[in-house]
Amino acid sequence: MSDAIPVYSAPYHLPCPDMAAYSLNQEQKTQGLVKLQEVKTQVRERMLSSLRKDYEEAESSVERSRINQRANRIKRNWS
Repeated sequence: MSDAIPVYSAPYHLPCPDMAAYSLNQEQKTQGLVKLQEVKTQVRERMLSSLRKDYEEAESSVERSRINQRANRIKRNWS
């Protein structure tokens, strides 16, 4: 007895009417995404600025190497 597994395609681009974002128009959604990107950029820059200070104060090359690795991870994750 073989039961076929149903395949569903969820229309993510068509949210349910009871979702809070349902009433937003395309312009508002686009504007929200732009603001999110701006905040993401600001957070990344704040994190990197503190690492820059740590890098300047680092005394050994090992410390600087670790700081560079952390900075690269931040750039990768927050870009």
